[in-house]
Amino acid sequence: MKPVRTHTFNGRKYKIESVERINGVTDLPGDPKNFEMLVLEGNDLRALHSAIHEGLEGIGCCDKCIHEYNDKGLPKTWDVAKFLWRLGYRKSNYA
Repeated sequence: MKPVRTHTFNGRKYKIESVERINGVTDLPGDPKNFEMLVLEGNDLRALHSAIHEGLEGIGCCDKCIHEYNDKGLPKTWDVAKFLWRLGYRKSNYA
């Protein structure tokens, strides 16, 4: 399987880049044809969470759903990542 380099969310094509040190970014620049999404590299829970969180931003999920924190001080999206992790889902990186 090839690495994901682009993905379309709600009709917007995003360039996907994996990075080493960032919690993730979904960029909505002035040019509506050049969207970019940064997600963490790796195959750990943090990397999976980054991909889920940024994907939810890409589909336009409400800020309250994405950016609120649970009682442990973690983003609520962390609970979804943890659930999927326990089910065996993993984020894979290919060279």
